[in-house]
Amino acid sequence: MSEAVATTLPSTETADTPVIDDWAFGIDAGVIVVISAAIATLSHQLAVMTILVPAVLVGRFVLWARLPARSRGHGGRAEALLCLVCLALGAFNDWSSVVRHQVYDYTVPHYFPALTTIPLWMLLYWGMILRFFVSLCRWHRLTPPRRPDSRVRGLDGDHPWLKIALQLVLVLGTRQAIYRLHDDPWWSWLPFAGAIALWLVVFRATRHDAKLLALFAVGGPGIEILYIQVGSLHLYHLGWLGGVPLWIALWWLLAVLVGKDLSGRLLRLVRGAEG
Repeated sequence: MSEAVATTLPSTETADTPVIDDWAFGIDAGVIVVISAAIATLSHQLAVMTILVPAVLVGRFVLWARLPARSRGHGGRAEALLCLVCLALGAFNDWSSVVRHQVYDYTVPHYFPALTTIPLWMLLYWGMILRFFVSLCRWHRLTPPRRPDSRVRGLDGDHPWLKIALQLVLVLGTRQAIYRLHDDPWWSWLPFAGAIALWLVVFRATRHDAKLLALFAVGGPGIEILYIQVGSLHLYHLGWLGGVPLWIALWWLLAVLVGKDLSGRLLRLVRGAEG
């Protein structure tokens, strides 16, 4: 890390939420690039992907652990806890959508078909996708806020628990809607559009929120199109946008708004648990 970058990064002792530098962000971004390239070219090679994805993730942790503490923002214990949370959330959400509710289907080979139609390497990868999202939200070049914004429009002061609860209602409500309406040409996406509008009305969007929304408005559907059209990874109903349904494009935007806020709070918790 260059001296110029180091001087612009808040000290991990004084910042409420860790901020990461280019090295830490680059490692996580590199993992996404490598696995995305593998999906585009090798997604139907089950044995290869089953070995490659865990190997890339192990390599990521080795490289991450070799970074100075200032680059990472927190230590190994906090990182292990953070990655476990990301893995649990990512894998469960995908399993629930695909196996339990048949919202979409994977079209690549997989082991243990009686248990899941999702390849195990993809469940692992979902944990890394969420971990990369956390890194992106705390990357210093996007100028992230020092602490989560707990203001609720129309109320004085900070209301962190109210904001968390309202955001969870939006997420759970849209998930329940898509489980039931994923093949409806209107109601598959209208709940997500409404949830985004409600978030913007009730909470205060910042410049940082706008930057993340712009990135994911293009990047979220773009990566999914790559996985579908080139890697033949999965298949959606109503795939109007190069195989991607409109609700997925909107889901990425809602996930950015809610995920940025909740991941910032999670980072503070795991960092505090480290002592």
